[in-house]
Amino acid sequence: MMEPFTFPGFDVGLRPLTSGDLDAIMEWINDPEVTRNFAGMAGEITREQEAAFLEATFASDTDRLFAVVDRDGGYLGNAGIHKIYWPAKNGRLGLVMGAARGRGRGLGQQALKLLCARAFLELGLHKVWLVHYATNARMAHIATKLCFVPEGHLRDEYFHAGAYHDMVRYGLLEQDFEALAPVWGTIRT
Repeated sequence: MMEPFTFPGFDVGLRPLTSGDLDAIMEWINDPEVTRNFAGMAGEITREQEAAFLEATFASDTDRLFAVVDRDGGYLGNAGIHKIYWPAKNGRLGLVMGAARGRGRGLGQQALKLLCARAFLELGLHKVWLVHYATNARMAHIATKLCFVPEGHLRDEYFHAGAYHDMVRYGLLEQDFEALAPVWGTIRT
């Protein structure tokens, strides 16, 4: 198996997600405590549906999926760069820490830093962005702490669980990353 992409001092790494990760994904995919912030996960997802989603995403030219792993290679969650729009070189970041041992310890922040490094250093993107429920204080804190710039408050953007929800969008440009990389510990090698 491929060595995870990480940086010195990080407790997590990223490796390409594979169909072999399906069992680990199925442990959290239907847990509302984990997926409550994902509007597209309103109903129960079967193993077959998730396998089909993974295969479609693996074949996509506009998505890159990674497994977030601990120092021993243990699966913690998924991270992705989605909806890559190659002409403008931008993409949407996504992160879910499915394993309970991966939540609430700052590991998600490390995973997002690594995801940004992959986006800018490997894929050559110019901009990454993320969007979250306006009520998701944890993600707002992480985005602000990582110096993402607020780009807009989207009113009634998603319909989920019988109600409309406002969303907040943040962005990070390539030059922002280059300035932050030494502080983040994601220095070019």
